[in-house]
Amino acid sequence: MVAEILEAYGHIGRSRQYVGMIGAPAPIAPAAITEYLDRYPSVICREEFDAAIFALDDEFRRRWDEQQEKAQAESEGKGRPRKR
Repeated sequence: MVAEILEAYGHIGRSRQYVGMIGAPAPIAPAAITEYLDRYPSVICREEFDAAIFALDDEFRRRWDEQQEKAQAESEGKGRPRKR
């Protein structure tokens, strides 16, 4: 069951939209899950399937935000003169 959900998330994630100047990942749309399940039916109930996909997506976007904040902090730190 875990492998099925992870594989589905990989497929569904390919349809992700990116928004803004920095290309932030937008949340996966429920329609993308519907399209996937129309093509690849699952024995997992829809509510559980959605919950798992959305949880994986939330984690992906949370980590993406953390990486962006870290990269921004590093780039801001490089521009500052060192104190002696």
